[in-house]
Amino acid sequence: MSNFISKPNKKALAVLSAGHMVNDIYGGFIIPLMPVIAAKLNISLGIIGLILSISSFSSSVLQPLFGYISDILKRRFFIFTGMLLSAVLISLIGYSNNVFVLGLFVFFGSMGVGLFHPQATALAAYFSGREINNLMGFFIASGTIGFALGPFFSSFLVSNFGLKSTIFAVIPGIIIFLLMYKVLPKVPVRLETQNFSDLTSTIVNFFNKNLIILAFISMVRALSIMSFTVFMPFLWKEHNYSIFIIGVLIGLFSLFGGIASYIGGKLNNYTGEKIILFISLLPGVPCLFGTLYFLDKIPYLSFVLFIVSGFLLTFSTSVNIVIAQKTAPQNVGTVSGIIGGFCWGIAGLILTPIGFLSAKYGVVNVLAYIAFVPIFGAIALSFMNIEKRS
Repeated sequence: MSNFISKPNKKALAVLSAGHMVNDIYGGFIIPLMPVIAAKLNISLGIIGLILSISSFSSSVLQPLFGYISDILKRRFFIFTGMLLSAVLISLIGYSNNVFVLGLFVFFGSMGVGLFHPQATALAAYFSGREINNLMGFFIASGTIGFALGPFFSSFLVSNFGLKSTIFAVIPGIIIFLLMYKVLPKVPVRLETQNFSDLTSTIVNFFNKNLIILAFISMVRALSIMSFTVFMPFLWKEHNYSIFIIGVLIGLFSLFGGIASYIGGKLNNYTGEKIILFISLLPGVPCLFGTLYFLDKIPYLSFVLFIVSGFLLTFSTSVNIVIAQKTAPQNVGTVSGIIGGFCWGIAGLILTPIGFLSAKYGVVNVLAYIAFVPIFGAIALSFMNIEKRS
């Protein structure tokens, strides 16, 4: 039996997309708060990088494992568990009174984000049916927009009601949990369950040259995005911008990224995957560098370039996942976890050395080098063999 249907189930996909948006709100929730938390707990940029690396490990590096298990278990389990974990624990970070407690909240809250994604992405692919290129773009974009709303939400709460007001962030998570539990079918599909030979096949498939390059490109994009969204807030704080302004900038970066992901998925029908992947790499380099260069000279231009870089770097997100899922259709949860999670998690682990290097050499100097990282992705892209559309 196929893992995809011909006619899309748009009601189920809409609820799943709403869940994706809310779940990713928690993924983006803590980023603008890190300068405030660092000041409260008196922790360095290096420790901040370590904490966010821990977050990446639990939310992203473990995603292939979660994806593999989700391909075996009933298909809703991780969706519900992940939503509850992220909603409750991320909302408690304002109550952290030391680094250890902060690390626990971040680790298990981020794990909830990681639990949700492979299973939800696999189901979204199924519910999209023959319109997968269009509707998967919508699903992916909803998550990116949720990630964008996270900084708006957290910075609004903290700037108006104090750090402990983060507890109110649990409310949308509980609401969407109840909605998904009521609306999503208990057994939405009789998907083919994978066994050990299926997993072996997936691993063998992943040593396909195109998928290796795709994974590398995902890591390159992730490293650029995460480095700038994590450490630019510290630069802005040094320039006396408020926590709310910082949240708005991070939010707009991700919001336009969500829009780009949807547009990229739509344009993929006309241009082909390789052009979409290229747009998400090389054009972002001058925008990232300009973000740093113009911060002192023309701040508003720096802000615009920062937001445009978010649009460009996220342009191919849905295309990346669609290519991977088409390569291993019997293991969509696993490959979604690899491309959409593991690759980002590996990039996130690099935040620890980036944090310590930034503490030693300065944030601007370190980010200036990272601004050129997408060039390596563009070079790798030239070695991909993707059939052109007729």
